[in-house]
Formats: sequence, C-alpha cells, structure tokens
Amino acid sequence: MLFDPNITLFLRDLLPWAGEFFKIISDVGDIPAYVAVIFAAYWTFGKREAILTSLVMIVSIFVNYWLKYVIANPRPSNTPPNDYWYEGVEATNYSTPSGHAQNSAAFYGWLSGKLRRWWMLLVSTILVFLIGISRVYLGVHYLGDVLLGWGIGILMVVVILRFESSVTDFASRYKSQYLWLALFVFGFIVTLVSSILPFPPGDNFGAYGGIIMGLGIAVPLEQRYVNFESVSEFRSASAVVRIAIGVILVLGAMLGLAMILPTAEIWLRTLRYFIVVFLGIFVWPLIFKKAGL
Repeated sequence: MLFDPNITLFLRDLLPWAGEFFKIISDVGDIPAYVAVIFAAYWTFGKREAILTSLVMIVSIFVNYWLKYVIANPRPSNTPPNDYWYEGVEATNYSTPSGHAQNSAAFYGWLSGKLRRWWMLLVSTILVFLIGISRVYLGVHYLGDVLLGWGIGILMVVVILRFESSVTDFASRYKSQYLWLALFVFGFIVTLVSSILPFPPGDNFGAYGGIIMGLGIAVPLEQRYVNFESVSEFRSASAVVRIAIGVILVLGAMLGLAMILPTAEIWLRTLRYFIVVFLGIFVWPLIFKKAGL
C-alpha cells in the first residue's frame, strides 16, 4: 500500500490544480534552497549556528545517499504507459528513502529544536509535510519513501540534540584546524569511494563531496584570515546587502559553473560545489569585510 504509485494519481485527482504549486514546494526542499538559507544565516545571523546547521545537513545527506544505495529501490515508473512523473519534473538516483522528506525533517526539525518557539514548530511542520507530499504528487517517490524519510530525519535530530554537548566536549579537546582537516579528508574519501562504486546514471556524490570538502577548507581559512562579525540587526542595510549580493554570487556560480563543470562528471561536480562553498564561506565574507558592509 505504502509503495503503490497509484497514490500519486489519487492525490492528483483530489488536487488537480496543485501541480505547479507542488513543483515550487519541491524546489524549496532541494539542496540549493538549503545552501542559500544557511549562507544567509552565516553572513548575518550567526556563523556558529549556520555552521552547525550545515553539519547537521551533511549528516542527513550522507545517510540518505548511502541508504538509497543499499536499499536500491527504483523510483515509480516514468515510461509509458505507466508514467507517473509530473510533466517537467526530473529525478535521479534511487527512491527509498526520500531525500527531500528526510532533509527537510532534519533541517526544520533542527531549527525547531534549537529555537524552541511555537511558531517555528508550526512553520516547520507545515513545510516538512508539504515538501514530502509534493514528492508523491509529482510522482517521483512512493508514500513509503516519504514516511521513511520523515522518520529518519526526525530520529537524527533527536539523536543529535541528545548528544550535541557530548560531541562538543569531545571536539574541544582538539584544535579546530585538525577537525576541519579531518572533515576535508572524510569528504575526499567518500567521494573517491562513490566514484568507484556503480551508481545509477544521472547522479553522483560530487555535490555533497564538494560541500563537505569546501567546509573543511573554507571555515578554518575564514576563522584565521577574515573572522567577520555578524550584523547586529538581521533587517539592517548591511544584512540585506550581504544576503542579496551573496546569494546572487553563490547561486550564480553554482549555475554558471555547471556549463564547464557538469554534473555527470563526479570530480568536476565536486570541484563546482567546492568553489561555491569557498566563495560563500571565505571569499564573499572577505569582500564585505573589506568593503565595510
């Protein structure tokens, strides 16, 4: 029942007007959206909080990617006569569990757990629900994929919140530069393993490996050579400029570099996302600090 693709047809019959709406909602739950939000928080609200959130997302992305590889459950059919995919929607890799559902539950669950505000919990619940359902409506996931993704994401947040202080105490025993170097090495090794193993065409670990390695290099460089300060007011002119220009710079690089560093080649994709993270964590903060923003 939970892996019956006809649930997609039921949702479309129930909400025949919602196709374009769910396409937008699905994009809200994709990696570029999280990258933009985390960078915006990093440039304005607080570096430490944004970095912690990015590490939570890395854990979720890593777990989801390799669970999909182990389970290896194909997505609902996208070939006639059983074409369940909504027109204009594309998806790669395996189906179970849903990355959109898991990552949204991890991201918004983490924010809710840290902020502890009723409105954040309400907004998070609505967004996580809509993002998960959008994947079923669009025909690229089964309902079971979404339910499993939600469960894993929420469980991860509970575990991370429970052991956050213990992990922080353990990490404080070592120089932060060594820990970031270890993260870079981890990202390189996982990407190397991914490049060797057989994966379905159209997807690879390159984006995630580039993000992991980018953090491992850019964060300690920023701490040593830039060390910018957050703005005192999130709505201040400096915050608006930092976010507006920064998002254009980062997302522009992400899309522009795709032409010369394509997704299909894992190490070129890795390099593209490494550059994006390096721009957002080190280069742009260096520029706006020098410019007095």
